[in-house]
Amino acid sequence: MVTRCVTGTGTASSRGRLTVWGLLPLSHTKRINADGILVAMKLFHGTNISIEKPRIVIPNRALDFGAGFYLTSDILQAERWARLVVLRASKGMPIIHEYHFDLGFLSKLRVLKFETASKEWLDFVCDHRLENYEGDSFDLIIGPVANDRTMQIVQAYMNASDRNLYLPVALHDIKPENLSDQFVFKSEKALEALELINVRQL
Repeated sequence: MVTRCVTGTGTASSRGRLTVWGLLPLSHTKRINADGILVAMKLFHGTNISIEKPRIVIPNRALDFGAGFYLTSDILQAERWARLVVLRASKGMPIIHEYHFDLGFLSKLRVLKFETASKEWLDFVCDHRLENYEGDSFDLIIGPVANDRTMQIVQAYMNASDRNLYLPVALHDIKPENLSDQFVFKSEKALEALELINVRQL
């Protein structure tokens, strides 16, 4: 399922209510007000250097959702990212940045959310990995992470002569229930929703 929440300027092909990612691995990563409404959550960014201010990063390689500032609600996923960046760059130390994400900003943003790994998610990731995405632009994209294990499956789907025929196999092998999430902030307006609360080295 794909959810679009378009409350800022511009238009999109459909409108809907954003349901914030519900499967948070640690209870202390979310904040609920007195009315039981989720108002904030903690997100993590893993890299090899200390960052004073988050910024939109133009990657030197194709990523799932293109250019942006990548975070996750899964601390273990952020730690994997940090160690992977150190390995690829051959420099720095694995560092985790913890951010407070004010969900009140969502009403001001153009948001796209993939509820799970699906055909829409696979096609979206493939378009960005092939660097030929020509669809709508968003301030924030939320969805599963195509990790090292699943990237082999995504690559096979990407290269399949008949993607529709290979789709059931791909979705079965990906095991969507085991995937971590990623929150990709793609505009300066979206970055305003983040407040740095802690930086630590692994």
